[in-house]
Amino acid sequence: MQFTSIFAVIFVAASAVLAVPTGNTFMRASCDIAGCVAALAPGVVSCGAAAAQGGANVISDAGCLASAANTIANFPADCDQCAEEFGITQKAEAAGSAIKNAAGDAVDEVKDVAGKAGDALGKIF
Repeated sequence: MQFTSIFAVIFVAASAVLAVPTGNTFMRASCDIAGCVAALAPGVVSCGAAAAQGGANVISDAGCLASAANTIANFPADCDQCAEEFGITQKAEAAGSAIKNAAGDAVDEVKDVAGKAGDALGKIF
């Protein structure tokens, strides 16, 4: 599985929310930035745990992918106002597309490996 790309997509989605200008613009923010970060935290934590294992735990990687896909598909309501205010709605949609593409690629890879295993077993028996 392309764990590095999955983790990168999660990181992009989380950092997009935090990618706000510094100084006065940040201070005048009317959205709940802390609430948004808290809403995104579970996905970051699950992917952080998977990253710490360096891709050795497929179940942890799958949990990260599922969490990322869920976060993007069901973008936290706490982040809606921040996304609008700082103009990152399009970035979040792009991240969602990237996750959907990564998930599709992962499924294709699994099908390919299963097909090759089937072929190898067919030659043996």
